[in-house]
Amino acid sequence: MNTHFRSYLFVPAASIKIMDKALNSEADSIIVDFEDAVALAEKEASRERAKSHLLSRQNEKTVFIRINDITTPFWKEDLEAAILAGVSGVIVPKAENAGNMQVICQTALYYLNKVNRTPDSFEVLALIETARGVHFAYEIASSHYLVKRLVFGSIDYSLDVNCELTPHGTELLFARSQIVNASKAAGIDSPVDAVYPDFQNEHGLKNEAERAKSLGFTAKLAIHPKQIPIIHDTYTPTQQEVESALEIVKAFEEAEQQNIASISVGGKLVDYPVYKKAKAQLQFLNREGEQKVW
Repeated sequence: MNTHFRSYLFVPAASIKIMDKALNSEADSIIVDFEDAVALAEKEASRERAKSHLLSRQNEKTVFIRINDITTPFWKEDLEAAILAGVSGVIVPKAENAGNMQVICQTALYYLNKVNRTPDSFEVLALIETARGVHFAYEIASSHYLVKRLVFGSIDYSLDVNCELTPHGTELLFARSQIVNASKAAGIDSPVDAVYPDFQNEHGLKNEAERAKSLGFTAKLAIHPKQIPIIHDTYTPTQQEVESALEIVKAFEEAEQQNIASISVGGKLVDYPVYKKAKAQLQFLNREGEQKVW
């Protein structure tokens, strides 16, 4: 499974009604939350109810499940339920080291094999939300081939390091950059940025989404369907960006045929790094089917 999503919408497993609203929303994918959104006494009942409901609505939208973390007694049953429900993957909270990720991934392979599902039909996304998680982000990202993407959890991270969340986001610059760099170094997909908790503040969401995009994030978590249009607008290349990339690729390839590797396009220098970036963007768009450009 090699699919890029711009948005991941959280929905509590305890509410079938809200789950249905999420499944019918414009979000690229949804995350059914077995962790923070479910009270301890409701964990097992919510898990079974969500599993049955997701089985009845398979293939309507790409679904992930956030399981409980590995230090709890719930994670194995959560993981098995996710695989039995046919979802596309799980989000692992409090991802802090490679060893725990390997245990979770090997357990996932065991359950996948039991129901004759292939490993390429399932993804494990590691939620980085502590200082240890940020510190060991590369080891987590490269821990197992099922780990396809890192996800940033800024609220828990800010609590862990005792920093104050601000509108300009400077306090999260190191963590975000570390997660992006670790993802690239490990050769996995670009990471998913954190939720923006004030779903009434569209301007704040837009600013944060653009800030994360500038650092290398290509998607964002959401907590309300009204956040989806802004997230999609931010993480979808504009027509102007597509046309500029096409112009760069076309001009450079024509120059390269004449043994020229440094040209000017629109008054800007274009050499191999600039060409490769434009080429990668066009290949990404073609692969995802968001916009055919060849």
